[in-house]
Amino acid sequence: MKKIIIGILAFSMAIASCKKSLEKEFPNPENYDKTGNLFAGMFTKTLYSWKLYVQDYGEWWWELAGTGSMGVAGYSQVCQRYITDRYAWFSTFDDLTGTTAFGSENQLWQNRLGAFYGSVNAWAVIKDNIAAVSGAELDDNKIYYSLTTVMKDYAALLAVDFYNGIPYSEAFKGKDRLFFPKYDDPKEIYKSVLEELKTISNALPGEYNKMSTSAKAVFNTQDIAFRGDVNAWVQYINAIRLKFAVRISGVEEAFAKGHIQDVISKNNFPAADQVWAMPYALMANGGGEWIRGIGEGWPATFIPDIIMRRMNRNNPRYEPGIDDPRLPVLAMPTKFSDFTSNPAVLDYRGVNMNADGQKAGYVAGERYYTGGPYGDLAEHLRLNSRSMYSLATFARNEKYPVYMMSRAETDLLLAEVALKNLGATGKTAAAHIKDAISHSTDFWYMLNQNSPFAVGNAFMHPTKPSAGDIGTFADSIVTRFNSRANVEDKMELIMQQKYIHLNLMCPYELWAELRRTRHPKLEPMTFNAKVMKPLPERLRYPTSEQQTNPDNYATVKSQDNFTTPIFWVPAALRGVNPYWSNYNYE
Repeated sequence: MKKIIIGILAFSMAIASCKKSLEKEFPNPENYDKTGNLFAGMFTKTLYSWKLYVQDYGEWWWELAGTGSMGVAGYSQVCQRYITDRYAWFSTFDDLTGTTAFGSENQLWQNRLGAFYGSVNAWAVIKDNIAAVSGAELDDNKIYYSLTTVMKDYAALLAVDFYNGIPYSEAFKGKDRLFFPKYDDPKEIYKSVLEELKTISNALPGEYNKMSTSAKAVFNTQDIAFRGDVNAWVQYINAIRLKFAVRISGVEEAFAKGHIQDVISKNNFPAADQVWAMPYALMANGGGEWIRGIGEGWPATFIPDIIMRRMNRNNPRYEPGIDDPRLPVLAMPTKFSDFTSNPAVLDYRGVNMNADGQKAGYVAGERYYTGGPYGDLAEHLRLNSRSMYSLATFARNEKYPVYMMSRAETDLLLAEVALKNLGATGKTAAAHIKDAISHSTDFWYMLNQNSPFAVGNAFMHPTKPSAGDIGTFADSIVTRFNSRANVEDKMELIMQQKYIHLNLMCPYELWAELRRTRHPKLEPMTFNAKVMKPLPERLRYPTSEQQTNPDNYATVKSQDNFTTPIFWVPAALRGVNPYWSNYNYE
């Protein structure tokens, strides 16, 4: 922690003392205001930071390739390898001691805490300097402080979701620096952040209205997410207030309900999917963005059965109206497809966590193309016996946007609110699920159609199913949901839909929801007759904390492992292991 804070201070003093250094510090023209406006530049720099909204290559390479597919995404069964006993390291899949398996590579579990402070360290710079201005200058720039606070708060909640207690209240002091900050109670961090987000959302329209015409023009340029649309920021804040209030509703129901009911009463959630484009084309086989990471870690991007079996429900052949309309743009078809028929008969198959059961097929020749995403597309279609995530939609999509929030994710949060009577949404939970499937289908076809990879290839860029087929599938999920007898069985279906919608795009969000709800249930890992059902509950603290902040670290040392639940896991679920007993599940 000491090294982190010293770095923040050095950065802060350099910026505060010399505004002319902005162009040197932030050479990307989308990252700063060329007029020399400190506040605007720091706001955009924060919005553009890696591991906040922009996913970066290094983390993704370690997640998939560096851990041998035993990172967060692999344990959560968001994506995985086509496993047989040729991958000997899976014999330790259940070892969560921190020396093998999940904790074998510190690039994942150590770097996230540092990324929190590094990504939002500009907030302290803005905080110190906004206090020194007044009048028109304050009116023109206060909005940057408010929105950077929103991002700092969001990053803090992400860090809590990874680690539980973190240094927070004493970690961003700016000029009133504190070298050895205490670890705050994670529940209190959540509650203070939700209160602060509420205050900011109420104040934002007024702050914007006070800005001069020229300042609004600068804001429009600097705001690479919403291009100066303040209401879009309010909608985003409402959505994340809803998300994190739902997250703590199992341990702080009354407090959570207050925020949930407040944001629902405003009736102002995102009216469109909140994504934005990077200021340049992403390089599929170069650069620092996540698609390079999933490209280079491609052997770990096969779709697990807990997702595939919910999309391809009847048999491997895709059947419109029966199977999920998103399947053709989320998954690669296998070699068992009939690519010569008109229309083509497409086949989709996931990978199973029963490595022993998969071996026979693999030995018999059910392999995959080893050329990866940068190889020959025709060879993928000719050789792949299992479905990876679509190359056009993901690994080869140089126009893949930065994700902040989507309508479908909001729909599924509202479905849980309605199911658990956390607030009056005006719809049934089933109706929200139907909305989510419709909005999610729109979202994924939009991302697929925007991709410039293999344009004109009908297998990579399929035609969106008819509204009738989408509705028929959605109605079948609603019927299944309504037939479930209790809340937990209904939550299983909500979280299945959340896995399908967020998938490879948001594995850390899915890991949080898996730990919080214990849904959807996972497949056991069977490897050389050993059946394993591990559940990593959190990340471990960086080892540097023991060395540089030992007294404060001592207060959280007892939970510095991979198996202590985050505070928001309800007491009744803490002993629940979210696995199916076998592989014969619906």
